[in-house]
Amino acid sequence: MADISSMTGSSNKIINTDRVNINIDITSVNNRFLEIYLKMPDSLRHLDSKLRSIIQEKLTRGKIDCYISYALNATDSLNINQEVLHALANAVSQINKELPQSNVNALEILNYPGVISQEGNLQEKIDEEILKNFSEAIDNLKENRKKEGIKLKDALISRLDKIIELSSVVGEQLDKLVDLERERILSKISTLDINVNPERLEQEVALAAQRADVREEYDRLLAHVKEVKSILDKGGLCGKRLDFMMQEFNRESNTLASKASNLEITKVAVELKVVVEQMREQVQNIE
Repeated sequence: MADISSMTGSSNKIINTDRVNINIDITSVNNRFLEIYLKMPDSLRHLDSKLRSIIQEKLTRGKIDCYISYALNATDSLNINQEVLHALANAVSQINKELPQSNVNALEILNYPGVISQEGNLQEKIDEEILKNFSEAIDNLKENRKKEGIKLKDALISRLDKIIELSSVVGEQLDKLVDLERERILSKISTLDINVNPERLEQEVALAAQRADVREEYDRLLAHVKEVKSILDKGGLCGKRLDFMMQEFNRESNTLASKASNLEITKVAVELKVVVEQMREQVQNIE
């Protein structure tokens, strides 16, 4: 038995070292496929493929938004590229002449690519820290998605029990449908004050009962409940299978509504539609 995971979750990792402070924020929402969006400084773009690989190894579905930032805090290990700084200063001076209201601060200038030259192995250490902690952040995200998955599973089971309860109302009437149709037809005939051939009456009753027979829909509803519970018990990557089962539930509730021959079954069909829609919305979040 494997865990069920939601596609909704978040994770945050803050790393403070002597040289650098790193912040990693990851959010996840439901999606038919795995979509990855990475937002990070240009100085980390060389890590793009490695970060994507980490996500692809651990997740299969969901829209994943990742935000990575870092700030150096060991000023004695930084070298300012005077040539780039002067060129940038001239550009800022020109901008200020054209746009007096512009406001460029020193921190923004320092963060401009190429202004700061880092000591030889500092970038390697930053990359190391980011890759290690990014992997841990994705693991945390997975754990959070599993916790949400437990809640979704409980909610689905609760609604499956509701479907069984609603189906029992239909089940109680299955053996009464012929008699109920006979009473309905006789009631209509009595208002018309006409004589009807008994054999013809029985034929009409049989045809009406056949049109109103919902035994197959009743049996399939219970079979679907059993199948969905089995899928939930097995767990794992079951979102798409569950989504298919919601379509089956919806089909049965629609057929039940179209065949309903009395108010009770009509009410059940309407309630079923509501419950199935609630389940469908929850299933959309399951990986």
